Amino acid sequence: MGIDLSLRLTSHPDLRPRDPEDRLVAWAKGFVPIAWWALFTPGDAVMGRHGLALITRSDAALDRLGRRAATIRAVAGRHALGLRTIETILQDAPDLFLRAELHELYESMPDLAELCDPGRLDVWPHELDRGRLVATKHHGGSLADGVVGGVPNREVELPDPATLEARSLAALRTGDSYELDLLEEALARQLVEAHAPWLSLTRRRWGDGRGEAEADQVLTALAEGRPEPFAPLAGKYAPHAAYALSTAVARDRERRRALRRALRGATEPLAAPLALALDVNCPSRDALYVAEWLDGGPPPRAVASREAVLACRLAAIGAPACLLSPHDPIAVAERALGWHDAVLQGATQPVALADAPDLAMSRALGLSAEVARSGLHEDASDGALATAARDAAVVLCRSAITIDGPTRAALRESPTPEAPFLAGADRACVHLALGELDALPALLADDATSPAALVAALRSAGVGDRALGWLTKRARSGDLAAAALVLDTPGADDTALTAARIAAEPALRRLAAIRAHFEEGSVTLSERDAVLAEVAELARALGPDGAPLRAALGD
Repeated sequence: MGIDLSLRLTSHPDLRPRDPEDRLVAWAKGFVPIAWWALFTPGDAVMGRHGLALITRSDAALDRLGRRAATIRAVAGRHALGLRTIETILQDAPDLFLRAELHELYESMPDLAELCDPGRLDVWPHELDRGRLVATKHHGGSLADGVVGGVPNREVELPDPATLEARSLAALRTGDSYELDLLEEALARQLVEAHAPWLSLTRRRWGDGRGEAEADQVLTALAEGRPEPFAPLAGKYAPHAAYALSTAVARDRERRRALRRALRGATEPLAAPLALALDVNCPSRDALYVAEWLDGGPPPRAVASREAVLACRLAAIGAPACLLSPHDPIAVAERALGWHDAVLQGATQPVALADAPDLAMSRALGLSAEVARSGLHEDASDGALATAARDAAVVLCRSAITIDGPTRAALRESPTPEAPFLAGADRACVHLALGELDALPALLADDATSPAALVAALRSAGVGDRALGWLTKRARSGDLAAAALVLDTPGADDTALTAARIAAEPALRRLAAIRAHFEEGSVTLSERDAVLAEVAELARALGPDGAPLRAALGD
């Protein structure tokens, strides 16, 4: 038998047997949902003959919930949706008492000061991952069961799915998690039906069901290209089949190359555990990542879809330590941190959502080095973090030109974390791009300054004329962006203009080289496109003299 726990409304302020008029508010099995502890204080405890109960006035419980609901929504998202039902029930019964019947779990007094602590949300069996609660193998049901428990079925009005993108950006700007559960639920309902076959395969449900022989037959069929390769596991309990495949492929080293080929483009649900083990990017693995998010797991950062990107945005609303999807247009820091090495696997173009450069800027300026480091590989050096910061600064300086004056001024006043991701010359370049001109002399004298970031910052700030000497040297060395800026700077002298114009010849050579490297596979699509964009910008700035470059770009 399970351990049954309940929240009930009663007219009695003391511990008595249940009254037929008592009203069931919520229920749970095995452990107390974290939101229940938020409704009470240690002084509400009553030890009866059979164990512990908590009793408080319903209006007091509603007041406590009102103060703590935002925090719970921030860490639990859609899995806290049932809080709205509890809030409504308590609002409708201001003169009653709320009783938590916990006697089947607690026969003696627990540490209520700790359990009722509003700052403690990772109560077993929950775990916190980057500030979000995630379900573990110890959950017998859903994460919602562990956060709120079961509640009476009530319809909740959800946002129009067409508004999710705009509302996610607005909430991300303000950090307001009030609507987070509604936004995530509206998104999830678009995905549940299509991902139902993978929901039974999420890794927290895997277990050993002795399917080794059938799993080996599947691997043989896949490696040999037979039809219906997963048929041997058709009658197996799905979580056991997934576990059997995962362990079988970990042992099978000889056929890994053939299996990787067979899994490319795989859509069969049971292909997902194999794709995970062999690190093969395929639709089935993407579907499993999304299903695990639906099942209370972490956001699907590896998946290049609009819905997956929105799921990551929503997770970051109440948990600033949550990194965005690297496929998100505003995920400048995440891409600089090298997420593309681990998850993009060639799909380097962001998902087609509206860009918000001001939000990308504010997130990067507010990012701490500690959180940023969590986006790197575990064995990454301090140098890797510094390189990522420099790469992010270049992108941010280039995008600053699209941000309006008042927003730039507000961004310059952004608070600096104690140990920021963007520091030193990188941060100063970004501030210059935002219009903080006092930073320029020090940047020009600092050998640690990124030339690419400084050129972009000078263009965004419209102050190329204040660094013409430096820009001329850069143009003479073959810096295409510096040459284009010299040509665009009013008042540039003949020496500077001549140095800029002769950059056309090295630009042609660089264009040919990057194309050759791309064909060889030694550079990514985004790296090639970045060089093409620099050449195109120089061709534009050269005017009629840029005809040879335009012709070469048109090849």
